[in-house]
Amino acid sequence: MNKISQVDKIESILKNRFEKSGGILSLSNLPFPNTFKDMDKACRRIASAIDNKEKIIIVGDYDVDGVISTYILVDFFNSIGFNVNSFIPNRFEHGYGISLEITDFVKGYDLIISVDNGITAVPFALWCKEEGIDLIITDHHTPKETLPDAYAIIDPKQNECGFKYPDICGAFVTWYLISALKQELRIDMELRIYLPYVAIATIADVMPLIHINRAVVVFGLKELSRSKNPAVLALKDHLNITLFKSETISFWVAPLLNSAGRMDDASLALKFLQSTTLSQASHYLFELVSTNEQRKVIENEICDLADENLLNPNDNILVFVSNDWHEGVLGIVASRMVKKYKKPAIVLTNTKKEILKGSGRSLNGFNLFEAIEPKSHFLDKFGGHAMAIGLSLKKENLVNFVSSLQDIEIDESFDINNTFLKIDFEIIDFELYNILEKYEPYGEANPKPLFECDDLDIISSSSIGKNSEHRKYLISKGDMIFEAVHFNPIKPLDVSSNNKIRFTINKNSFKNQEKLQLIII
Repeated sequence: MNKISQVDKIESILKNRFEKSGGILSLSNLPFPNTFKDMDKACRRIASAIDNKEKIIIVGDYDVDGVISTYILVDFFNSIGFNVNSFIPNRFEHGYGISLEITDFVKGYDLIISVDNGITAVPFALWCKEEGIDLIITDHHTPKETLPDAYAIIDPKQNECGFKYPDICGAFVTWYLISALKQELRIDMELRIYLPYVAIATIADVMPLIHINRAVVVFGLKELSRSKNPAVLALKDHLNITLFKSETISFWVAPLLNSAGRMDDASLALKFLQSTTLSQASHYLFELVSTNEQRKVIENEICDLADENLLNPNDNILVFVSNDWHEGVLGIVASRMVKKYKKPAIVLTNTKKEILKGSGRSLNGFNLFEAIEPKSHFLDKFGGHAMAIGLSLKKENLVNFVSSLQDIEIDESFDINNTFLKIDFEIIDFELYNILEKYEPYGEANPKPLFECDDLDIISSSSIGKNSEHRKYLISKGDMIFEAVHFNPIKPLDVSSNNKIRFTINKNSFKNQEKLQLIII
């Protein structure tokens, strides 16, 4: 197949992805807020609380989506001149979401609004009823059979919700809430200023980058790149960038913001986003960078020990268990085990009171939440979505739980690296890259095209990165030579000939010079 035919085939494949999901949408295609079930009811209650000067507290979550959701809603209330308080549960002290562990922090309020959590908070909703506190839940996670008895529930995944796109992040649901409140309160306010943060949360929470998610991320990344917000300016300076891309968020920004909740307290990430000066933002960013470095060290230590703690290597869903792993990094470790073994992975550690707590991550195309939900009678707590779950269980239930996973079948087509295109090395040029760039941003449900070439020579290999954790190669075939980078390789490549290599294509800009670079998968 000649170059033109190969390039045309690549563009056709990329174009078809969007035709299957409703086409390439823009912000003008966003559905109206009132298509959410309970949205009007929730807004009337919030408007009443504002009129009567009631006490409102917003309860978020400790991941990027939860922190950004909290930031958006708090900032909205501040902008309209109404004071609210916020609380983000500590992973280690309170556990996930609105639970009975946080009642001391929310007692005495008239209205509680959850963001990015709450859809499974049945006991907490009952407590609110007993205390005479109204509870409005905004979430995007999958509901269980029994819903909390809340004043209102805004969740695109709940039954009888008319919102067209159920697979949006919690921050997007929060944005829809303030959009509806703008109408209810009849205020003149530009709400697109929050969409760059929704874009960060969408990418960080691994939402599918199709339909309205893609529209918001395209808009949001452009706005981030020209933003004068102190936190964004501090990120630009730290990362030495001028443009934000989806990879910038997923590889750099999201881990930084997540590190606060993983290692200590997510309030640090919230303070960073709420910074009013560049100096203040830089101070909090320095703390985040330090926290993230600690996270990397602990994560790598656990990954090195993971194989020794794998229960049944032949199972379709792998379970890793230890007594003393840091629970804040278990989700990342699970992701790395998925990448290593090409199977969904659940990573558990022992916490207080003989309870195992952990996270699971999945392969593209395999709904881990739906696979585990029928087994949830073995679990104390369970929640999440298709690609990521959180769970806890008593130690005594571990054997039965793991045994129950053995009947779960996974189609062989579920493989994070199963979609690749075999191409000639000679067609890699800026013409091809420009076509690839047209269909950005890449991510979940719109993966960056993965290519494969045969008979490639690795003519040099060297370590890069602060801790020499990455590799850089020079790869050639005939007269063509490209630099290639291999991030956190499980097994580094040796200098050798006639290699089959899979990679994505990236553009590297340095000192006003642009060149193509291969990212080895």
